[in-house]
Amino acid sequence: MGFFFNNKKKKEERAARIDDAFNRVYTQIEGLGSVDDPKKLERYILDSCEQIIASTKAMERQKLEYRIVTRYLNDIKTIENLPKDKAKDLRSTASKIVELEENLVNARAIQRNISDEQFEVISEEEDNMPEIINRFTSDEIYQAKLKRNLSYLEGEKSRWEIEREELQYQVKLFRRMAVAIMVSFMTLIILLVTMNTATDVDISIWVFAVLFICAVSGFIVFLRQNKIAREKKFAIIHLNQSISMLNVERMKYVNVTNSVEYSKDKYYVNNAAELQYVWEQYQDKVRDQIRYLENNEDLEFYSNKLASILASLGLADDKIWINQINALIDRQEMADCRHRLVTRRKKIRERLEDHRRIVQEERDEIDRLMISHEHYLPEIQEIIKSVDKLCGTSSSNKLDA
Repeated sequence: MGFFFNNKKKKEERAARIDDAFNRVYTQIEGLGSVDDPKKLERYILDSCEQIIASTKAMERQKLEYRIVTRYLNDIKTIENLPKDKAKDLRSTASKIVELEENLVNARAIQRNISDEQFEVISEEEDNMPEIINRFTSDEIYQAKLKRNLSYLEGEKSRWEIEREELQYQVKLFRRMAVAIMVSFMTLIILLVTMNTATDVDISIWVFAVLFICAVSGFIVFLRQNKIAREKKFAIIHLNQSISMLNVERMKYVNVTNSVEYSKDKYYVNNAAELQYVWEQYQDKVRDQIRYLENNEDLEFYSNKLASILASLGLADDKIWINQINALIDRQEMADCRHRLVTRRKKIRERLEDHRRIVQEERDEIDRLMISHEHYLPEIQEIIKSVDKLCGTSSSNKLDA
């Protein structure tokens, strides 16, 4: 490791010296103020050297990528050639991870019909919810019963009020009838007395008849008034009972309604049936959360197991297979992965050949120009030698400094 580090450090120092030499030469060329051909050629040679360096750096990157792809292909070969028992353990572990990940995705996709507020308030009273729902249901049933009782008592109250008013009207009516009868009989008696005085007619029979009729009529009126009084008293008693019972039922109704409305507001529902549904949704969501946690724990366990198995294989990069689970399970997927890597390595090799060709062409062009023209700044040849050493190129003509 230290050897490669030292080589890299030396290359960086050498590249820094070359960059410094480039800057000095460019400065000298620009300072000469001449535009004759040799100076233009010197600048061209320097540009070619820079192109060689850039292409060489690109080749180094391509070689690094080539080595990485080759290591991946070697890892695929190692995995495909595993013993049966180890390969079976690897595939079963990977399959379990895929299954658990699908379970987690499905669990996240489940939407329960319960709001966050409902979930929070129910979670605080989770142990008492069955009793709360039963009490809520009983309150609604009792509320409906009280509502029917109120409706019935309201009808009874109205009926007895009408009965009382009717009897009061009859009392007034019979009072008027009694007065009318008394006036009529008094008038008849006066007429009979007047006739007796004026005509000396015997009116005793008529008087007795009038008195008898008057007595009978008065007795009838008296009996009827007594009956009406008893019926009125009976109606008033029942009316008062209806009002009393109605007040009691109203108070009960108000209390149970307050209890029902409190439950509705607290649990954000409209009735006990809806609360029962929300409670079931809550239980389902809790079970979903428990399954989610269990799947997470299992996923962590099997992921660690897979990482341990891959680490024991001595792969160049065992971490990358954590994201390539399907390739560990499906042979076709692994084959496709190998095909993609082979295709990628082939393209890298082609790009390397292109860079080599460009570097060689640039280096050959430098040799041709150096042979054709002899007058250069001294630093030019030093730069070319440094570039050859840095990039691994060489002069086909072996020019001396």
